[in-house]
Amino acid sequence: MKAQERIVLIDVIRGFALLGILFINMKSYYSPAFIQSLYGITPNVKGVDKIIHIFYQTFIQMKFYPIFSLLFGLSFYLFLSKGFHVILYTRRMIILFLIGLIHLIFVWYGDILHVYALTSILLLLFYQVSSKSILYWGFALLAVYHVFISWNSYLPSFTLIEKNEYSNMLSTYLSIYKQGSYFEWVLYRINIEVIPVLLQFPFIFVPVLAWFLLGLYIGKEGIYERTPSNLIRVKLWWKISLIFAPVFLILSLLAHIFLPDTLYLLSSLSGIGLTILYITSIYIFFDHQFVKKVLYPLRYVGRMSLSNYLFQSIFLISFFRIFDLYNNISLSEGFIITILFFLIQLIVSKYWLAYFHQGPIEWIWRSFSIKKFSPFIKNTEK
Repeated sequence: MKAQERIVLIDVIRGFALLGILFINMKSYYSPAFIQSLYGITPNVKGVDKIIHIFYQTFIQMKFYPIFSLLFGLSFYLFLSKGFHVILYTRRMIILFLIGLIHLIFVWYGDILHVYALTSILLLLFYQVSSKSILYWGFALLAVYHVFISWNSYLPSFTLIEKNEYSNMLSTYLSIYKQGSYFEWVLYRINIEVIPVLLQFPFIFVPVLAWFLLGLYIGKEGIYERTPSNLIRVKLWWKISLIFAPVFLILSLLAHIFLPDTLYLLSSLSGIGLTILYITSIYIFFDHQFVKKVLYPLRYVGRMSLSNYLFQSIFLISFFRIFDLYNNISLSEGFIITILFFLIQLIVSKYWLAYFHQGPIEWIWRSFSIKKFSPFIKNTEK
């Protein structure tokens, strides 16, 4: 497999992951999902919205951030394997942490970049470790994480604040989001959203590191190359995920009705199977003409994944607040907006990359990392 084809495949998978992430994040852009989650409130949805809600929980929730995380671990390997120094990598992660922290404080509580940046430093401890040990560590961390959430599922539910205060908190939250100035909005979010999110890091970094390690394993084993021997290995994982993923999917669907307290656990477990199924399916069938034709455009979004990820929250949160649409969008309307907005990102990314080497945030990230301006505009270079 040529290097260019390998990079395109990685970009396609990254673009696919970004689409799934947008689907799941959209609700937090236009509704008080954070407060509902804080109090353990499950919105009462009906009709088409109920079907979409179950679809999200079954096929999207906790199925795409693992893909993004796995690709981050693979990128870590590809970066260092090219001979780049650890100091440069560390500087890149410090800058990524600052970008994520700015995003978290001034835009959106769901930022994952600061978690990635902090967790990625731990990857340096594993770079010289054998592939087999890395694989064991990855699955061991996933096992520990799921044992914890399994145990937590049977504990009495509690929140940071008494539930009888939910209506008052929700009223204030909606008022700030719908009517507050930007300055008031940021100050309010620091206490309500930002600090609680930062305090969750000791819990969140475990599964993130696990998927990082699995991505590192793929890099060290060279599985990202579509060779005949690698196709045999990947097809084995595809067959295994094809067996186990449907089992947990069915259990997740049943949990909606009979065991809602186990929904998070089952969704996460099915996420492992579906993550592997999604990635291996793209990997195996990528050379089929129809599949390539459908998925190939995703590479544009994937090449600008950092810029597109940040632009999603910056634009959409601003749009919903400015036009008084916050908390006035249904799940089905949000679904449609997600598709339309991603199509816009795909078109913009394609034309942007026709004139520029990389996305704007990628360029800033790289330039600050190497301490000089990286090439940006294509037609200025002779």
